[in-house]
Amino acid sequence: MLPVLLLLLPVNRKYQYAFVKNACSLKSNYIYHRIYEDPLPLDVVFIGSSHTMCAIDDSIVQKVLEDQGRHLHVSNMSFCRSGRNMDYVIFKDILQRKKPRFLVLEVKQEEPELGHPDFGYLADVSDILCPPLIINRDFFPDLIKAYTVRMNYHRDNLFGVDHDTPYEPPHLAFLRKNITADTSVLYNGARFRWERYYSHTRPVWGDSMMTRYPKSYVRMIIDLARSNNIKVVMLYIPNFGYPYHKPKELNYYRQMADVILMPDSFFDNEKHWMEEEHLNTSAAAILSDSLGHYIAAHLD
Repeated sequence: MLPVLLLLLPVNRKYQYAFVKNACSLKSNYIYHRIYEDPLPLDVVFIGSSHTMCAIDDSIVQKVLEDQGRHLHVSNMSFCRSGRNMDYVIFKDILQRKKPRFLVLEVKQEEPELGHPDFGYLADVSDILCPPLIINRDFFPDLIKAYTVRMNYHRDNLFGVDHDTPYEPPHLAFLRKNITADTSVLYNGARFRWERYYSHTRPVWGDSMMTRYPKSYVRMIIDLARSNNIKVVMLYIPNFGYPYHKPKELNYYRQMADVILMPDSFFDNEKHWMEEEHLNTSAAAILSDSLGHYIAAHLD
């Protein structure tokens, strides 16, 4: 009975974000601060995984928009590791306090089949207990994490732990690492992924079943955006060496929004990568400049 009661008791939102502070270079603290404490608006937001966190320099996007006469506030609100349910949580929180005009949602080469490992810490209990699909392999782990963060929160309150003290706002939106990967590392990673993932095709019905869970969150994000008059585009950021140069679910994405595809040569360029999953700062500058011009041309 006690675990059930704890799940139903309110929990401080700042505490939830701080609970995962050891992940993603304190990015959760930045996201909380930018949504709930920073009075500046959020006009253009980027949401996704560490692919976006390393690939989008929001200061460059904002400067390009300003040069085009668009005085908007841009923020890279991505969070490390994959999981569409986390994209949904962050976007829903943004809408609680801000009124974005433009959402850029990351897509990878394939939809992540599992939820985000930190979803249970940040999600509302209602979102955990009532997932969009009954088939959810992370249901009980998410429930345990929801219980854990609430147990710690109320235990701290009971013992008078001051967890709401001011802190210096973190400034990490874009992860800046201007290093270039060793080519052997890049190609070893590409071969590993090909042998483990891409060379073994799955029946169409299998793909359909395994992607229903993440796609349900994509649809929820799109519906939230449309109901709030927010324009959505999707940005493709693959791993290095993905052989097909297009996201597997490209036709599905295009039913909902435009999909931005950089030239194949951009992602094939070995000098653009810090390692096989993440673009480096030099490549991010090119991508961010291109996106700034795209957004300026497509704002209503």
